[in-house]
Formats: sequence, C-alpha cells, structure tokens
Amino acid sequence: MTQRELADQAAVSAGAIRDLEQGRTRNPKRNSVQAIATALGLSGEDTEHLHAAAGTGDVAHVDVPPVGGGPLRIRVLGPVEVWHGDVQAALGSGLQRTLLARLALGAGSVVAQDELIDLLWGHGEAQNAAGLLHTQVTRLRRLLGIGSRTGGVLVGGPAGYRLAVDAEHLDLLAFRDLVARAAHDVPEEALRRLAGAVALWRGEIDVERVVSSPIHTSVTSEYAAAVRTYATLARNLGRPEEALAPLHDLARRHELDEPLHAELVLTLAASGRQAEALTAYDRIRSALGDQLGIDPGEQLRSAQLAVLRRRDRHALRATEQAAIQQAPAAPPDFVGRAEELDRIEAALARPDDGTVPASSRVVLIDGIAGVGKTALALAAAHRLRPRYPDGQLYADLRGATTSPPDPMQVLGRFLRALDVPSRRIGTDVTEAAAVFRSELADRRMLVLLDNARDADQIRPLLPGAGGSDVIVTSRRRMPGLAGLNVVDLEPLTPAESVALIAATAGAHRADADPGATGALAEACARLPLALRIASARLATRQAWTIGDMTARLRDDNHRLTELATGESSVLSSFQLSYADLSGAAQRAFRLCALHPGDDFGADSTGALLAISTAEAERLLEDLLEANMLMQYSAERYRFHDLLGLYARRLLADDAERAPARSRLHAWYADAVTAAMEWVYPQLVRLESHAQRDAVFTSEADALAWLDAEVTALVAVVLETAASEEPALSWRITDQLRGYFMVRRHVDGWVPAAEAGLAAATSAGDDLARTAMLISSGQALWSVGREEEALADCLAGERLAVASGWTTAVAYLSHHVAWIYLEQGRLAAAEERLQRVLELTEDDRLGHVRAVALNALGVLRLCQGELREAADLLGAALEINEATGRETSALANRGNLASALRQLGAETQAEELLTDVLAAYRKGRNLRGELSTLDEWSELHRQRGDAGTALEVARQAHGMAITVRDRKITAQTSATVAHAHLALGDTTAAIQWFEDCLTIAHDTYPFVEARALAGLATARLLAGDPAAASDTAERAVSIARSCGFRLLEEQASAALHVSTR
Repeated sequence: MTQRELADQAAVSAGAIRDLEQGRTRNPKRNSVQAIATALGLSGEDTEHLHAAAGTGDVAHVDVPPVGGGPLRIRVLGPVEVWHGDVQAALGSGLQRTLLARLALGAGSVVAQDELIDLLWGHGEAQNAAGLLHTQVTRLRRLLGIGSRTGGVLVGGPAGYRLAVDAEHLDLLAFRDLVARAAHDVPEEALRRLAGAVALWRGEIDVERVVSSPIHTSVTSEYAAAVRTYATLARNLGRPEEALAPLHDLARRHELDEPLHAELVLTLAASGRQAEALTAYDRIRSALGDQLGIDPGEQLRSAQLAVLRRRDRHALRATEQAAIQQAPAAPPDFVGRAEELDRIEAALARPDDGTVPASSRVVLIDGIAGVGKTALALAAAHRLRPRYPDGQLYADLRGATTSPPDPMQVLGRFLRALDVPSRRIGTDVTEAAAVFRSELADRRMLVLLDNARDADQIRPLLPGAGGSDVIVTSRRRMPGLAGLNVVDLEPLTPAESVALIAATAGAHRADADPGATGALAEACARLPLALRIASARLATRQAWTIGDMTARLRDDNHRLTELATGESSVLSSFQLSYADLSGAAQRAFRLCALHPGDDFGADSTGALLAISTAEAERLLEDLLEANMLMQYSAERYRFHDLLGLYARRLLADDAERAPARSRLHAWYADAVTAAMEWVYPQLVRLESHAQRDAVFTSEADALAWLDAEVTALVAVVLETAASEEPALSWRITDQLRGYFMVRRHVDGWVPAAEAGLAAATSAGDDLARTAMLISSGQALWSVGREEEALADCLAGERLAVASGWTTAVAYLSHHVAWIYLEQGRLAAAEERLQRVLELTEDDRLGHVRAVALNALGVLRLCQGELREAADLLGAALEINEATGRETSALANRGNLASALRQLGAETQAEELLTDVLAAYRKGRNLRGELSTLDEWSELHRQRGDAGTALEVARQAHGMAITVRDRKITAQTSATVAHAHLALGDTTAAIQWFEDCLTIAHDTYPFVEARALAGLATARLLAGDPAAASDTAERAVSIARSCGFRLLEEQASAALHVSTR
C-alpha cells in the first residue's frame, strides 16, 4: 500500500503519513494514529505498539504537571514507590514495577535491552520483545511525569536504558551519598548521616524477579556494611541503643552473618542489655552449628567474652542505698504538654532490667521566660521516677539572677546527699566533678538542673558513662553543649490555655463563658506564667467575670503591669532576662520593636541599628539563643506577643527611637526600588533611585525578599503616609505596584494605594497623585471594582496630561481601554488604543506601545479576527523580547498561544504554553499560571481530550478562587463547564455555566456571552429546547451588541438548532 492509498483509507493527509514515518510530528493526534492502524488492519497488540511509537499510547499524555505537584522521588530501598511531591503515583503492572526496580538499582548505569527483556519475559523472549520493552518504557516515562518524546530522566540509547537521576530523586543514591559523606565527617556528624542513611531502608524490595539478582545482593551488602559501621560508631559515642532497631531487623534476615551478629551482641551489651546480648550469641552459635556444622569465629567469640567481663563488673556493685528524692512537686494546676512529655520520656528511654546503660543522656528544655519550663521538667521527673531507682537530684541554678551558685557549690550539695565524705569532695571543681561522675557511674539517677545560665555552668554537673540522666531548663539555648536532646518549649495551645484557666480560676467560671475564656487565653498570649497570674487574680476576686479580666488586659500600655500578683510578675520575669543581655543585645532588643511587620530579617535590622547585616545577624542570634526572640522560618525573627510589648515599653523613652525609625523607612524605600529593578524594570512609575546598597543577584532573589517583606512594606506605607516623611509612602507604593500585579497581593495593594494617594493629595504633588491613581485604579480593577477603577484611571489621565507626563498618559489610556474591553465597549477601547499607539511611536516608549499592541490583539481575539490578533500579539512580543521585558513577554506568549490554537496551529500553541507555564511556575506567578492552565484546558478540549481538559480546568479554577480575581473565576468556571459538556455530562455543565453567569452577568459580557452559548448547547442536549432557545437568544444579543463575532456565530448556531 502506498502512502497516498493509506492516507485515503485513513482519511488523513499524505504529508501526515510522511511526517509520522520520519518522526517529524511532535504531537500526533491519537484519532489519526488509530485511523492509520485501522486502515492497515493491525491487531490490537500491534496497534498498541504503533501508539507507543507515535507517543499516543493508552495513557493520556499530559504535558501540564498537576498544580502543587512536587519533585519526582523514586524509592527502591523497600517496596518500590514513585512520588510526585506528596502524591504517590500508582504503579501499574508487575512488568512496570520490575522494570523500574531494575533501572533504579542500577542507579544511573545503563542496563542492556537484552538483560531487561530476559528479566521481564524470561529466556524464551516474547514475540516482538523489543517493541514490548519500548511500550513498557513509554508507560514508565509517563508514570514518572515526563514526555515520551524527550526521555527526561529515563534515557534510552543503542546500549539500553538508564535512569538519569541524582540523590534528590532516588533513595538508593541518597543512601550512598550519606554513607560516603559520613566516612569523612567528624564522629557526631557521621553518626547523624549514617542514621539518615539507615532510615532510608524500609525493608525488602517487593519485586521477586529482582530479589535474587546479583545487583540486589550487592545493594543489600552495602546496607549491611552501613548498619555495622553505624553500630560501631554509636557505641563509640555512647549512644548504642540508637543502632539496635536496624541491627535486630537485619540479624533476623541474615541469621548466619557472623560480623553482623557480633555487632548486635556488642551493641546490646553497650546498651545495658547483657542478658539479651548473651542470648543473641547463643542464637547464632546454634544456627551455625545446626546449619553449617561449625563453631563461631574469632570475632563472635571476642564479642561474647567482652559481654561476660562487663556483666561481672556490674555484679560487684555494693549494697543497695536509699533513694534520694530532691525534686520539688510539680505545680498542682499543670496541664497539657503531652507531646513534650512523650518526647522527654523517649529521649531518656532506658532498659528496665536493672542493668546499667553505657552513657548518660541530657534533655534541655528551653524557652522564653514564663513559658513553663520548670513545671514541665518537674512533671517529667515525677512521671519518670520509677525509671530511676537510685533517686533524683535537684538544683535551682538561678541563671537569670545576678548571683547564681557556682558549680562547686552545687557539686558539694549533690555529693553530700550521696554520703561522700568532705575530704573527698575538696574545693577544686574539676576534682569534685570527677568524684560526682564516679559516684553516679553505677547508679541510675535523674539530675534536674533548673534555670541554668549557660553550658559552662552545667558542664561540671553532668554524669559521665552510666545510667544516670539529666534534665536542664534554661532561658537560653546551649549550642556549645554537645549531645543534647532539645525541647523548644512554645506557649500552650488554645485548649491547654483554657484548661489552665479552668484549673486555677474554677471550671464553672470558664465553662460559663467559653468565648471570654478563649479571649483571656489570647490576651495572655497563652504564656503559662501570664495565664496563672490572671487566673489567680480571678480566683481571689469572685465578683470579677472572666470578661472583666480580659478587658483589663486589652490596653497594651498596661497589660504587663496587670499581669502581676504577689511575688509573681510577667514583667519582672522579662526584666531578669533582659538584664542578662549584653548592652548591644539590649539595644537591639529595644529597637527591634520598631520593625513594622510580623517578622524581620538581619538586613532590615542592620539598617535599623546602623550596623552591618553580619553584625545584626550575630545580635539576632544572641537574642534567639537567650529566647528573647522566636524563629519560625530560616533567617526570619519575631517577638512573642508579650515580649514585643515589653520591648515597646522599653523603647518609649529611648532617644534613638526617631532616628532609628527614619533609617529603617529609608532603607525599605531603597531596598524595594532595587528589588523591583529585577522583578519589573519596565513598569511605568515615578523616577526613583536607591540611595543605599541593597544587593539582589536575581529576579528570584528579589521576589523572595519581597515575599518575606511585603507585610512590613505595606506597614511602612501606612506609617509614613501621615508622618513627616509622606513621600516615602507613595514612593514605596509606586515601586510595589509591579509586585502586586505579579503576586496579586490585593490585601496589601488596596490599602497601600489609598494611603499613598491620600499622602500625595495632602502634599499637593500632582506627579505623585498620578502614580497613586494608576496604582489605585489597577488595585481596584484587580478586585472587581471596575467603576471605581475606571474613575481613578480617568482622573489620573487628566492629571498626567496637565503635568506633561506623556508615558503615564499613554499607560493610563491603555488601562482605560482595557476596562472598556472587559465591559464589552470594543469601539471605545479600540479608539483609545489607537491613540496610545500614536503617542508611543518614540522608541523610548516601546514598553507602553507593547502593552497597547497586546491589548489590541486581545480585542481582535474577542472580535474573532484571529490572524490580525496573532500579528498584533507577535508585534508586542517582538518589542518586549528585544528589550528584555520578560514579564510582559510572558503575557504576550500566552495570548498568542490562544490565537494560534483558534487558528488551528496547535503544535505552536503547545510550545508557547509549555514555556510560559514553566516560567510562571518558576516565578510563582499564580495569576499567570492559572490563565495559562485555562488556555491549556481549551487546547486539550480542542484536541478531543476532554478528560484532561476537565482536570486542568479545575486546577485553574481552584487557583482563581485563591487569588480572588472575579473575572478569571467566572472565566475558569465556563472552561470547566465546557469540559463537562465535551464529556457528555450536561448536568454538571449546566451547573458550572450557571455559576459563571452568577459572576459575569452584566459585568463581563464576553465571559457572559461565552457561558450563555455553552449553556444553550447544554440545555439542548439535556432535552430542554425551549430553555436552550431563550439562552441562545440572550447570547446572540450580547455578542452582536458588543461585536464578539465568533461568539455570535456559535450562539446563532445553537439558536438555529434549538428552534428547528
């Protein structure tokens, strides 16, 4: 059969046949390939092979990854799994699982086709095995989320196939990387890396054909070697029990591995489990004799001898001593902290067989003043009392006071409690510490060191090897103390806070007004000390309601003084912590109260303090270590609510307050200017130059800074608008406009624009007023307040004309045209856009000319003039690409893709959309991403893939709701409806069209007419021709009056069918 004959029978062009044969078709249609298979009379299996070769197999090819989809992760150290972010992909047949397992175990090495064929189908080799292998590879590529045409991470060649992945995407490589790094690390870091490597191993692989292969045996041997190394290192560092779980698991599966069992015996003994160690030795000795007829080797016998010697040493322990119990009682109103108590208990877990473990453990409970560190430590001590038969030692180290006890005083008290004679105690702290460690070596005691100042104070008080453990509480973190198990104590949860109020003030009062009780908890910032004080005051004042107490705490100026009763005071507790800071840290603590946002970084703090960023970072870390600041994300710091009040209280009388605030505001103005030069350099705005250095190295870097600081920037705008520096308010707002457009941060945009406009109007600065009217108009437009937006843009245009600011005149006229376009006033919009093109013939105004060409191109799309639309959009793109305006170029490419799709150039549209979507996702531009997904859905529907169209349209609609854009929400609702309609689900389609019309009616005529035309078709298919006719008539009326010619044709067709 010739190509022409085949083309005629398949009803496709001869050119399509040639392109398909020669591999020139980048995206063949599945229907076309199926028609060719039918014309050739291919069997079902051969048809599948043809689809696989063409890239149109039975799994729909979707180049658009799911919204929120994370990075690819392949897991082969256990049951084989594929993950995309938090979503696990469903592995199909056993063949697919086997193929992936073998390639993953090869970890980047090429696996020959012959080996894969033999593995999948056996030595007999299935008929057409190479084609079947190709089909399996194609399906696996799709599962991995990559296109079958490009190969992606699954690379093929003449020699075979390989997975081109790194340690970030394959757990086996991550395992090897951690083991390799551990070999060159210091012991503590090496142990951490080996623990991470061992944790990656989830059990045996679930692919039988691979289990007996040499490569799997090799990988298993690697794991066994890593576990042995881990166990040896854990013993050397005094933390043997950490290695027991993987040792036990591996020993069960390898019952004749002598080196492995020797490690298990030694590690059990080092963990204080001598009896279990000897049992483990007897178990492998019997297995070796029964199965191999041999005795244990030298390594195993040496391990047994070491255990026997250790057991005899502990048997020499002297007579039982009376237990010492020095820990005070826990507070009677202690509530909650279940998770923290469990963490402490797990960190101090010990064998319960009376043996002495190899090493002590230290738990540090740190947190701000008043957060309940001591209460938690005492509650934990009493909970753990049965674990420490020799008792508990307690010392209040008074670290927050000016006269804490020195370590020698505390050692003396401890040693005397242990009946050590004074002559042995002496006066030298080093010698006394050694005696203390010796006394505790064969005891199991818990040592509580409360309110520690620093690591130097507690280091002499720590036991050495043995079964005694330590709980330390401190307002400071202690990075200088190695081997800590740290519990960073946060304020109570809302439920725990309410429970504490009920326990102290009375449950009947808390239950009588749950709302007021919750409000009191928040007024106390859920700080246990503050909650106890407020509740205690309530308990002694029966006439007060909980609402009365809450009202007394509403005034920030007096809240700290209200939180005091008897000797307890939140303020005095904070004062002790503040007094313990250096002078520089105290200054930083005070002035940081000037930060306007919820959190802050070292760069803005450097400006505030008039020091370098590096110096500021050191001071912030000092405050963090002292728990005077909190940190919820990397490089960002914040106050606890009550500590923030205390800082502002200290700041009230600080003479540096005003100049520091001015420095901070000026720095923000310069920094945002520098950032926007990366993010949106072409935007029409006031001329502004940064006066100070603000270093950004890329657009992503600048966007990350803006994301972190936008709340603070808006706060600065609001502060400066009514200050002696009002120009900063409009300068910052003007710069932020491009960021607001990219991120759709409407919550900050509208109030910032209003404040900047008020400041500019008050100052009588017409240029500033014009800039603020641009910002206000676009902000109001973005939240669907079109009439107000139009009024601001027209007012700004008049001011720009009067001020001679030609660029702003053209830009505002363009925006007025855009609003007219959305209102369906196409003639008025076109008139304005033509005027903009006349005003921007100067090359220096090319960026404004480009936005006008883009808008005119969209207008032509609405009119159905597709070829002219494509030409206009291409001209806009050419200007923006020539001048490096990538943000605007992305919008041009997205609109051009729509024009090309409607012209039938689907491949070109696909290429544009692929690039645009990737760029928007990289820059986290949600508005651009969702518009691109909306167009992707239309492309899939046009190609006949309604299922994928619906999936992508739903993604876009969800994002539209997130960014709160009314027009795009309506538009994406219509796109979802059209996808349902294409799938034949008229009920869902009607519902979605009606949802769209709820928003679009009398507001967005193009979207309304499109939805009405679709709704008419849906109602007709649902068997309601009368309603369909009425709906179609409305669609025709709107489309005709506005000039939406293509929509008019579609609606007229629906009307014609419904009235036949």
